[in-house]
Amino acid sequence: MQAPLVFRAILGFLITLAVPASLAAFVMAGMSLRNEGGVNYQASGGFLKWIFWGALLLTIPGVSTWLVSESVPGASQLIMAAQPAAYTNGMSKLANDFVDDILVDHFVPVAAAALVFKAILDQAQGTSPLGSIVAAMFLLGIQGIYKVATGTWMGSGAYSTTDMLMNAFNYAANTISPIVGGLAISAGVLAFAQNKPWKSYAISGISFLCVTGIWALLKSWTGVTI
Repeated sequence: MQAPLVFRAILGFLITLAVPASLAAFVMAGMSLRNEGGVNYQASGGFLKWIFWGALLLTIPGVSTWLVSESVPGASQLIMAAQPAAYTNGMSKLANDFVDDILVDHFVPVAAAALVFKAILDQAQGTSPLGSIVAAMFLLGIQGIYKVATGTWMGSGAYSTTDMLMNAFNYAANTISPIVGGLAISAGVLAFAQNKPWKSYAISGISFLCVTGIWALLKSWTGVTI
């Protein structure tokens, strides 16, 4: 038995909004990252929460497919609602245009430019500019994060959301961490040559290079297989 048209229209509109809402969630994650320090984030802070919501919104179709396979009552309505319909095309186009054109293409560059300007002011004040620079880089990379997420991180099934987040961690550990580790070690060498404190740079660099090894060690200690 199909739900009334008005409910199907509302559900279809909400499902259609999932993708642009995920991009908006990633933008909010970038802003939260700067509020939490820029180069670090709080374990229960807004950055991780917005990343989770962005991943959840992107993987709704995969979760819906699993719910249908489990014969959950009403789950088929989610699949039907995800199909384009005349009564949702106008609002979905408006939502997509707002997120793609206004939020990502115009607001994000302005916010990133403001953070770069703030980084210069931080340096002039004698504080580290890295927090604002890292947050600006995250904001400018949101489109790239979305493309990688929808291209190689996403799966289908009950674990779509957690699989996507785990793939994001593996990408950070295998691709980003070695680059950061090399930069930290280079900074340590320069600090050593200038007779400045260098041990924290060296330890941080080695730790970033060993992220995958540390993760594998923790899993072996706890007997977890992921």
